[in-house]
Amino acid sequence: MKHFYPLCAAERLQDHKILEYNRPQEVNICVCMTIRAGVDFGLLKHCIQLEYARQESLRIRFTKRDENGKVFQYFASYDPRDIRLVDFRGKSQEEINTTLEEWSSQPFEQVDSPMNEFIMVAMPDGYNGIYLRIDHRLTDSTGMILMINDIMGLYCHFAYGAPMPEDPPPYHLALEKDLAKEENASRTAKDRAFWEEQVAVGEPVYTDVTGCWKLDACRKKYNNPNLRAADREMNDLRVGRAIYHLEPEPTKRLMDYCMENEVSMTNLLLMGLRTYLSKMNDGEKDVTVRNYVSRRSTLLNKTSGGTRTHCFPCRTILEPETEFLDGVRMIQDLQNTIYRHVDFDPLEVTRMFQERYHPPKNTTYDSVALTYQPLPMRLQNEQLHGIPFKSDWLTNGTAIQKVYLTVMHSATDLGLQFYFKYQLAELSPHDMELMYYYLMKILFMGVENPDMTVGEILRTV
Repeated sequence: MKHFYPLCAAERLQDHKILEYNRPQEVNICVCMTIRAGVDFGLLKHCIQLEYARQESLRIRFTKRDENGKVFQYFASYDPRDIRLVDFRGKSQEEINTTLEEWSSQPFEQVDSPMNEFIMVAMPDGYNGIYLRIDHRLTDSTGMILMINDIMGLYCHFAYGAPMPEDPPPYHLALEKDLAKEENASRTAKDRAFWEEQVAVGEPVYTDVTGCWKLDACRKKYNNPNLRAADREMNDLRVGRAIYHLEPEPTKRLMDYCMENEVSMTNLLLMGLRTYLSKMNDGEKDVTVRNYVSRRSTLLNKTSGGTRTHCFPCRTILEPETEFLDGVRMIQDLQNTIYRHVDFDPLEVTRMFQERYHPPKNTTYDSVALTYQPLPMRLQNEQLHGIPFKSDWLTNGTAIQKVYLTVMHSATDLGLQFYFKYQLAELSPHDMELMYYYLMKILFMGVENPDMTVGEILRTV
């Protein structure tokens, strides 16, 4: 008998994107992971089918929306579907990329239907593996990495006699805990009180990745010289992608800086981004970056699948005389406080700002969102040690955030990969090249000169 659950806050966050933009593919997350080795595709198919039995979140289905636009979810008892193999051998890289992008931009049927697809792929360069497209309401990037690692663990068990991976716990246990937290009035009241304090600090101000022109144009459009929010692009959602690789040695310098100063890479990146936005907006002191947080601190949350990601505004008001390291620590103090309230509904935080300051409809205070993924896509089995492999994260063909930066550790050399997903309506590849260039200059200038002030960095870069 089916048990129907409401969506938890993390799932509602993704579902809201579908409601706002009416483009279900916006919540597709897609990756192609391949290894340079011969693969027994019959065995790999068996392992993927086993993963459907092991990973409950892969079997989530959604109901038809009710009169209020809400959907409910339930778990299919099994998923017996076939897993197809696509042979790309003999194809050019351009042809392969076109096909992968076409797959990634396809929306899923929304009602009582599977919300993911595995495809086995054989590549012309001797790489073979898995392509996965999945609805973000079912999982996040960390969940996808754990899922693919589990499949490879199963493969190594059957192919090489490696130990059988432990069964992941059922996702419904984590879901029920999330829903129970939302019903806990005392806990929710404390979270709300914290965010009311943040909202009461004053209205944030929009800072664009390419300068003050955007806010200036919106002030003229709305005939309000004091407007502090700017329009979101609602129609032209064409997406661009730019990928930059930071080599292992400079990556290590950033990691060492974080270790020595007891700050996280996320907060260092946030400091770099807010300094870049300040530079592009005439030294604006008040800067907001949207930060995505993966709530996987417990064993259940780490391994049960599901989407665990919330996002909140990281707003800092830094004076020019603030030293770079002090700025990172201020961000860390703020983020540590936010983490104590991380289970609160992000959509409710947005509503609180709207109700307090009444910005025009479809406007925002942030142009940039950040996800830092500390878990690299790595082959954990001894039998695969030393085998080259690739992981390619693909766009879904749409972009609702002006710039969405995902930073991950490279699958091959543990350098950093910077994935810029951006809106083509107002941005170009050159804009992303400049953004990455200045972000690196700011980060390394701050890391190598920790006493340097924000104002000095802005004047130097």
